[in-house]
Amino acid sequence: MDGPIFGLCSVLTLLSTAIALCRAVAQRRRNIDVFRAARRAHVMALGSSFVGSTLAVPAVAEVVDRATMTELSSLISDIAAIIFCASLQVMIIDWEYRDLPHDVNIACRVGFVVVVSGLLIWQFRRTNPSRLDVDLSTSYAEFNDVRTYLMTYLGFFAAAGAEVAMRATRLARGVWQQGRAAAAGLAVTAAGATFGMLYAVSRGGYILAYENGFAWPLALDNVISPALAGLSITGIAAGLSMAVLRNSRRPVAPRPSLNV
Repeated sequence: MDGPIFGLCSVLTLLSTAIALCRAVAQRRRNIDVFRAARRAHVMALGSSFVGSTLAVPAVAEVVDRATMTELSSLISDIAAIIFCASLQVMIIDWEYRDLPHDVNIACRVGFVVVVSGLLIWQFRRTNPSRLDVDLSTSYAEFNDVRTYLMTYLGFFAAAGAEVAMRATRLARGVWQQGRAAAAGLAVTAAGATFGMLYAVSRGGYILAYENGFAWPLALDNVISPALAGLSITGIAAGLSMAVLRNSRRPVAPRPSLNV
């Protein structure tokens, strides 16, 4: 299922990236400074999602791995997913706290990306997939280094997905009276983030179950996890487009009473 699901996601995110980039350029030409960080994060989120989705297509991954090194496509795809999650966090925070200083909160998310990406690169080198002839997937959960790599990636993904879902839901409720389209888009984004969290929980749950000798059939995980990931990417891309393209006004109202 990986090929059709992630192939469709790559097409959708490519189109969404082009739309978001055109919008960001147009607003920059009009000297609109509101939500500058959110606009950049929006483009970054969709662009990294496109890269990750494309490299998750088995045929593309095989070509990249043959041209470079074993499982490099998986490493790049996973780092792209980390950037995707952090960009969503930055975007939501910039929307939510536009009238309050939030540079520290954004810097923390960027710092997490650097730390987690560094850990993934280090664990990738330690695992050395070319030497062991393994894939960085649950198919090789019997290898301790593979499990550690996956849990690092999935742990961050689950935490970021939970935060985005919570914040997007709160924003959707806050802007319902001001703009139904924006609120609906944020609700769809929250649903997509929830699917992303469920993807991480599903795949991480399989690894934990495998360690304890109670893993469910791998074939089931290979169906459920890609489906959840596809729903997550589709929901977030569609929801963000609904939220930011409804009109040229600010998507959300000030929320000075919220605390990080």
